[in-house]
Amino acid sequence: MPGLGIDFDNRVLIHVIPEGVQTLVSSSSRKPLAKINMMWSRVPNYWCRPRGSSGGSRALWNQGDGWKIFFVLITVTSHSAGSLPNTIKIGGLFDMSDSVEEISFRYAVDRVNGDRDILPNSRLTAQIDRIQPEDSFYASKQVCRDLQMGIAGVFGPQSGVTASHVQSICDALEVPHIETRWDYRLVREDYSVNLHPYPQALGQAYADMVTAMNWKSCLILYEESEGLVRLQEVLKLSPKRLDIKIQIRQLDPGPGGDHRPLLKDIKQLGENRIILDCKNDHVQEILKQAQQVGIMTAYHTFFITTLDLHLVELEELKYGGTNITAFRLVDPDLEEVQNMIEDIKFEGGRGGRKTSDLNRSTIRPNSTIHPFAIGTETALIFDAVHLFSRALTDLDRSQELSQVSLNCDGPGTWQYGNSLINYMKMVEMNGLTGKIQFDSRGFRSDFDLDIVELKKEGLSRVGRWNRGAGANFTRNFTESYSEIIESLHNKTLVVTTILAEPYTMYKENSAVLSGNEQFEGYSVDLVDAISKILGFNYSFRLVEDGKHGSYNKDTGTWNGMVGELLSQKADLAVGDLTITYEREQGVDFTMPFMNLGVTILFTKPTAKDPNLFSFLSPLSLGVWIYMATAYLAVSLLLYLLARISPYERGVDALIVSRSDNKGCRLARSDPIYDTLFSGNGRVVRTIGTQVEDREDDHDVFTLMNSFWFMIASLLQQGTDLLPRAISTRMVAGMWWFFTLIMISSYTANLAAFLTVERMDSPIESAEDLSKQHSIKYGCLQGGSTAGFFSDSKIDTYSRMWVFMSSDKSNFVSSNALGVDRVLKENGKYAFLMESTSVEYVIERNCKLTQIGGLMDSKGYGIALPPNSPFRTPISSAILQLQEGGKLHMLKEKWWKQRKGGGKCKEVKDKEANELNLKNVGGVFLVLMMGLVLACFIACLERCWKNRKPRYDQMPGVSHSGGHLSTCTNDTSENLGCHEGLPVRFENGHINHNHLDLAGHAPNCHSSGLTGSMGHIPPNIMADTGGFLTSSLSAASLNQPSCAVPMHEHHRPSSSVTSTPGGGSGWAMMTNSNGGSRHVVSHRHHQHHHQEQCPHYNGAEYKFHEAPS
Repeated sequence: MPGLGIDFDNRVLIHVIPEGVQTLVSSSSRKPLAKINMMWSRVPNYWCRPRGSSGGSRALWNQGDGWKIFFVLITVTSHSAGSLPNTIKIGGLFDMSDSVEEISFRYAVDRVNGDRDILPNSRLTAQIDRIQPEDSFYASKQVCRDLQMGIAGVFGPQSGVTASHVQSICDALEVPHIETRWDYRLVREDYSVNLHPYPQALGQAYADMVTAMNWKSCLILYEESEGLVRLQEVLKLSPKRLDIKIQIRQLDPGPGGDHRPLLKDIKQLGENRIILDCKNDHVQEILKQAQQVGIMTAYHTFFITTLDLHLVELEELKYGGTNITAFRLVDPDLEEVQNMIEDIKFEGGRGGRKTSDLNRSTIRPNSTIHPFAIGTETALIFDAVHLFSRALTDLDRSQELSQVSLNCDGPGTWQYGNSLINYMKMVEMNGLTGKIQFDSRGFRSDFDLDIVELKKEGLSRVGRWNRGAGANFTRNFTESYSEIIESLHNKTLVVTTILAEPYTMYKENSAVLSGNEQFEGYSVDLVDAISKILGFNYSFRLVEDGKHGSYNKDTGTWNGMVGELLSQKADLAVGDLTITYEREQGVDFTMPFMNLGVTILFTKPTAKDPNLFSFLSPLSLGVWIYMATAYLAVSLLLYLLARISPYERGVDALIVSRSDNKGCRLARSDPIYDTLFSGNGRVVRTIGTQVEDREDDHDVFTLMNSFWFMIASLLQQGTDLLPRAISTRMVAGMWWFFTLIMISSYTANLAAFLTVERMDSPIESAEDLSKQHSIKYGCLQGGSTAGFFSDSKIDTYSRMWVFMSSDKSNFVSSNALGVDRVLKENGKYAFLMESTSVEYVIERNCKLTQIGGLMDSKGYGIALPPNSPFRTPISSAILQLQEGGKLHMLKEKWWKQRKGGGKCKEVKDKEANELNLKNVGGVFLVLMMGLVLACFIACLERCWKNRKPRYDQMPGVSHSGGHLSTCTNDTSENLGCHEGLPVRFENGHINHNHLDLAGHAPNCHSSGLTGSMGHIPPNIMADTGGFLTSSLSAASLNQPSCAVPMHEHHRPSSSVTSTPGGGSGWAMMTNSNGGSRHVVSHRHHQHHHQEQCPHYNGAEYKFHEAPS
């Protein structure tokens, strides 16, 4: 029967022989590996191909011409009872100090021998040899001697030097070599199996841990060069991530293993994230020395690469708050681990073993080591023995094995060694170190690690790492926050501060006080309030150099309070410490407890004397110019429209009136007036109650009248001139609306300009300060204000920085010195500092004030060392104080109540300030100037009048001595002229209550005139201007008077003619029949009778030219 073969990944072949007995051989060496039985069964739908043909790694070859498909069922039969010897020897090479691994090795052999499922018919015997760690020659001799005794496998040693020699011997003789140590080599020998996690995979776990903790920088502190190989994946992070900075230092111990000089240098670097790679036995001593130099604080994080940190006693470090993190391969909480420890303890002293060596926690009762903690290599030895036993059991079921004596100098090899190694690489099992399996290259690259951190109760698991998911922390924020709060309880924090009012000050009796009792201020109260919330204690200390904190680029160091935080001299920095980007790169800040900005401190400007013409201040000069222009333009427009519009002109000479048969012009009847004022039955009429029908033809809005009308309207005064036409009325209405708005605005602002006291300050803002050079200005040297100006890209602030930096004397070493300099130089120096400090100063020094607003926006915060775990709790406490109003109360206390606060508080008067002469003196000056100007103009008018001849001095004009000449209607109804009567009396009848005067001047009528008036000589006219009246007084006849004056006409009409003989200025009025009735002077005063005069006949009169 032709053969049928199965190829397992080109490593193992199953060759089927016709007899049905098959042999499992190696594809490389063709050595028999196991025996199996074959059962044939017809199974359709499977394609098979002969051995050696192309295709998959496994091939089934069918036989027969009909291509019948067969399924091969392989059943592994149990080996005969005598296939393995009863005793199988395995060798264990251990260093002199590896007593724990030796105990684990012996215990694993005992557990295998006690398990009937593993090697049921055989028993393992341990051949243990102790060698020197670096003695490879002796180790080689011991291995050769053990091989001559016929051992089936070699375990150990842990030393890398001796292990290499042992491995080369095992490879030559094809004997399995099982290791549990860390081996940096990336290639395994054919006959070697290492249960330790694959170095590259373990390095990836370290890199994942750094990424998970979000480190931006770290320092690698390694002991041996192998440490850099172990951390090569971490070193690769720097090129991949540009935001991470990695520094490297090698542990070079001095006499007696002193690492403190190097640790002090690390402290000066300020790096608080450290990756420590050293032997497990050296971890405790290095951490103790780190604690002595001050880098084992709550702000430091140590990530230790050893997998056996759980075996290091950390009792002295667990209360320091340092974050110590590591990986752990063996979980002491596993039941298998605990059973192992319990079994060893129960058996106690068996074989001379010391149970205390396996678990050191029994030595110290307060140890941080878990009661069931064992070393990684200890657990790996236990798992290695079980792995070897399982593979040997599987191999024994397939073929008969035998142990032979091998000579290191001979050519012989063990024929079953390769098969046993291959079985070991294919076995999957769960051991003390978790899941054990190997990849295609024979490496243990798939494993799980616990992430552990040091707590008060010891190392606790906080997360887990695996190759697929990376590092994952299982704790949540609440748990972490609670742990931090718990660590703060009863912990004393050192608080560094700087003397600055009102943040931190000495008490008045500080000389007799000590400690925190010496200080008071806003910062002291703030820290005290936070400590009551979080439950910690605090101790204040002043910063040594008196600086806030600035970075020196030349030396790469910080000074001031920031420097003390980085040097681990303090835990908190409180004061007027501004949060800046530069400081944020060095230390951590809490959320701001106060917001502020940079402003200018300057001497308070003196009160400005009121301007004499302060009444002009409510409107600017431009507005006054525009108003004057508008006044001129509107006045001219009104004059122009009045000249253009025909409805703005009347009829000059047309007087529509009625007169009696004697020529007396009468007024209209007014029933209401007659009823009110006719007590004796006689009508008494006044000038004001008379109504006449007339139209004026003269121009009302002359140029002067237009200006007068506009100025009267502007000053809210009345005028006797009113427009008639729609166009002129529209102009007047718009002007009135304009004056209403302007005068209202002027009046509203006038009170403020007259009552508010004005200050005379040479600068009003930072822009004004930057544009002048007479006033010097500066800020605190090395503070955040100086940093703001030096880094600013705004032109104004850049110019200010250039000016300040040009003279070092512009800077001061403290805010107090800057305030004193502003006072001493009195207006010649301005100091730039935070607005909150300025507010405190001006509350107590009334000579100083703040100029302008804030130039930027920033805040004060509490500074902590980098990566401080207390940052979040303190920020939460500040937020709690802010929401409760405590921060506002503290500011009110220290700014406006304590230490002279509120001294310069301005009390606003409820009543308006009274005005003095300085405020309104300009108004009086304008009045006086106006009066003087009026007097001057009157004098000019008088002089101008005197240059012209007077009318009464002209030829042909007589002067009557001021008596009134009246006309009466006697009994013969003849008109008579009477002269010599007083001006206010009519017809010689004295009546002081007579209201109806014939005119403003003496009037004269010729007696006996009936139809026409003759020529009246010029000498009969009175000195009052030659007024003539057309009415006759009836007072002497006991009749009501009806003569009233008519309006004055400024220019004569065409119907008015000159008197004969060349008499100047009087004319004659005739009726419609041509009779002369009135004589009018050159001034054109007209008089008429009232309509109710008994002489009224309704005749129409008009002026006409007198005959020559």
